[in-house]
Amino acid sequence: MKLPYIPQIVAARPVILLTGFLGAGKTTFLRQLLLATQKAGVSADVILNDYADAKLDSATLEGLAASIEPLTATCACCEGLDYLLKLSMKSAKSESDVLLVELNGTADPVPIVESFTLMENKLQLHPRWQVCIIDARHFGQRGAYRDIEELQLQTASHIYFSHLSGAQPPEDVLGKVREMNPHATVVSKEEFIKVVLAKVKAKKHILTGENSENNSKISQISDKHHKTHEFTACQILLPHAAPEGVIKNWLEDIPSGVIRIKALMGITGKPGARYLFERVADVISRDPQEVLLGKNVPNSAILIGPDLDLDALQKLAENHLND
Repeated sequence: MKLPYIPQIVAARPVILLTGFLGAGKTTFLRQLLLATQKAGVSADVILNDYADAKLDSATLEGLAASIEPLTATCACCEGLDYLLKLSMKSAKSESDVLLVELNGTADPVPIVESFTLMENKLQLHPRWQVCIIDARHFGQRGAYRDIEELQLQTASHIYFSHLSGAQPPEDVLGKVREMNPHATVVSKEEFIKVVLAKVKAKKHILTGENSENNSKISQISDKHHKTHEFTACQILLPHAAPEGVIKNWLEDIPSGVIRIKALMGITGKPGARYLFERVADVISRDPQEVLLGKNVPNSAILIGPDLDLDALQKLAENHLND
């Protein structure tokens, strides 16, 4: 039996998630990006998430975006996720060229990317880029909150270093970062702005049928190079059930470039229940979690990482999980 899968949708508008620990400089980065898009005639919708009062930061960005929606006193990755998706759906109906989402300083971006993947046919947002703003002064020195900083970094497609003055030796910081995320592209603000503007322009040309032959070169960083580092996610439908050991063997055999996996399916010999299996980097959760979900939620796996080969991942699932 050939397992069906939900194909990736190539849509008209990019979405950019800005992540980074508290005080890393996300809003400053966002403001400079908006100034550049405005100057280039590119319209942007902005969703601004803050635990305290997002309306304050929204006021500082007034006039730079087509719309600014504050997501206040909540975390976009948990209790505020539903509202974030509603705001994203609202943005999907606008005529703006790009959606920019600044997450609060303690947010885990993975649930957001997973939700965007599940709703891709409605949101029509692609590519999904995650820029992690790294405060070079304090990276790796967050004490009890270090895990949060690492979560934000592990799934990033692009990395920007802020506060370089008075920071730790740059080569030390870069070495630590590369241990957690060897795939992301390290960019300056100027480089990333050029990439964003070129991507939006290319999307416009695709929609209007214009010739984009002369727009492939971006400074010293080619669009082709950045496409190889796009952070993507896909969903594969899974069979009803399989032995637990078979499921874990399949998870082990998925290439290490897939940095986050969640798989929902039944376990042979345990009728009437479904279980959530997880793998982060190369570590598989020891005990799958039994979950109670309606029949409208299919057995499936969500895989996140750069340069996902959907056909190869589907074939690997078929080889392991088919009877």
